[in-house]
Amino acid sequence: MPRCPDPRSPDLTLGLAQDTLADGAKLLGRVGEEPVLLVRIGSEFAAVGAHCTPRHAPLVAGLVVGRTIRCPWHHACFDLSTGEALRAPAFDPLSCWVVELRSDRVFVSSKRSQPKGSKTSKSVSDAPKRIVIVGGGAAGLAAAETLRRAKFAGSIVMLSNDASAPVEHSGLSKDYLAGNASEDGVPLRPGSFYSENAIDLQLATEVARLDEFAGNRALGRTDHSV
Repeated sequence: MPRCPDPRSPDLTLGLAQDTLADGAKLLGRVGEEPVLLVRIGSEFAAVGAHCTPRHAPLVAGLVVGRTIRCPWHHACFDLSTGEALRAPAFDPLSCWVVELRSDRVFVSSKRSQPKGSKTSKSVSDAPKRIVIVGGGAAGLAAAETLRRAKFAGSIVMLSNDASAPVEHSGLSKDYLAGNASEDGVPLRPGSFYSENAIDLQLATEVARLDEFAGNRALGRTDHSV
């Protein structure tokens, strides 16, 4: 959920002088009832959601590297141009706003629609028909979700020796066990996510060894060779 902006922060719809920000500098402002981070990248400007998507860390305290911004808490990385989450533990993108330059002033207006799929996605003729991911943690989920966002159309199988779907361990230890969050907020993705994205998540599954020739074998046993 977006946090309410500080009413003392500048209203970016009213515009501000371009020279207010130096190259790589950030400004926390607002658009309506949403906090927005304005970043200068050379002669261009980007406006994105002001808080990191996993834990709502303040991105105004983050690090701008090229056309990306990195979370100050857990080092998640986002593309400032598209809002796309580029590195775990972030999965969901940042919101992006339309930025307009008029004379010597910069204005932030309407929110942009989220792009469908990765901006770098392309069809690969020699892509495998099936990918097996060993591990049911955040990294395994990030791999599976990134494949689907990149338009991979083959089979994806996730093997996990856990009894439950991937969870946010930071939220589990800091919030849920402390009684500050409900059990519904622990999973990284709802159960329906896996079926909707054709990801075969096999829980309580122990991987005994890796076998490079096992790619065409059927999976259905508790003890797998992959």
